[in-house]
Amino acid sequence: MENQVTEKHYILAVDDEQLNLELLRFILERNDYHYVGTSDDDYFFELLKERKPDLILLDVIMPRIEGFELCEKIKSFKEYKDIPIIFLTGKVNVKDKVRGFEVGGVDYVTKPFNEQELIARIHTHVELIRAKNQIEEQAQNLKQSNNLKDRMFSIIGHDLRSPLSAAKLKMDFIMRGIIDPKDDKFLDETVYDLLKTMDEALNLLQNLLGWAKSESDQIQMIPEQLNLNELVEQTFRLLKLGSDHKKIEMQNNVPEGLFAFADNNMIKTVLRNIMSNAIKFTPVEGVIKVNGKLKKDNLVIEIEDNGNGIPKEDIKKILNPNEHFSKLGTEKEPGTGLGLILCQNFVTKNGGELKIRSKVGEGSTFYFDLPVYSDQD
Repeated sequence: MENQVTEKHYILAVDDEQLNLELLRFILERNDYHYVGTSDDDYFFELLKERKPDLILLDVIMPRIEGFELCEKIKSFKEYKDIPIIFLTGKVNVKDKVRGFEVGGVDYVTKPFNEQELIARIHTHVELIRAKNQIEEQAQNLKQSNNLKDRMFSIIGHDLRSPLSAAKLKMDFIMRGIIDPKDDKFLDETVYDLLKTMDEALNLLQNLLGWAKSESDQIQMIPEQLNLNELVEQTFRLLKLGSDHKKIEMQNNVPEGLFAFADNNMIKTVLRNIMSNAIKFTPVEGVIKVNGKLKKDNLVIEIEDNGNGIPKEDIKKILNPNEHFSKLGTEKEPGTGLGLILCQNFVTKNGGELKIRSKVGEGSTFYFDLPVYSDQD
């Protein structure tokens, strides 16, 4: 029954005559509105705080405060100024009507009430405000979609074009004989550079698509039992080209038998991006450790490196979803900052929070928590 009541339009009335309040109750409840009435203007504001009405019926002539004055008081509050107010009055003259519209009223109903007229006017203004709210919501959604599109075009136009242009240039050099495929350094340098560039472009494209889906709520989260030790090993294998080239030692310190309850694809994306960043900002022959700890009902995953470290002011930028922040790695590897925005989004969707500890010159630790898998999940 409670759910049915909350779905009804809620009308709040102020009138100094108890008989009028009871008559309004009879009419409105019979027409399937949820109704509350009071003759106390102080109590009226308490009712406003409890629940915002869809429409207010306001008596013009009251002993303590005039209806027009009360209307002005209501409209002075930002959260209440859009509520339509219909004045109830026994006298109708042009001067009063003008005054009522000036202070923010939308209509008049004369006493004694005609039920059909009262309901028709209430229905009209409730539907108008509902339509206005829908239009504002659609405008906001359109604005978000346009912002999303603009950011995507910016990333595609700049960050995705860079690796593809670099790869094309290298292949042009090969075709023209500027780079000799028979050279001893061809496999070690040229082919590696091409593979690395293609990996960067593919990773960016995957992040871009994942981020776009997430921002537009088109991505579905399916939590399941995840073996974190195995997910880390899979990520190590995926990023082996980059870690081997920089001779970085990759340590999996996540205990076997540590299971999270989270979305498989999202957590894979998070691990891939954070570890890829760790490789990028860790010097040659550095060390990256992935640790797993049990903490109450959560698992904490840490990706720790002994790289450049991050200044405090940059940590805030990295974790700001509205900031497009990127830096070059230790070997001038490019980045977009998009991966960490996606990581933060995915970790949040799985009930966790992404955080960073870092000291410049000593390294960084990116860590996040996930729910522990239990037989009850």
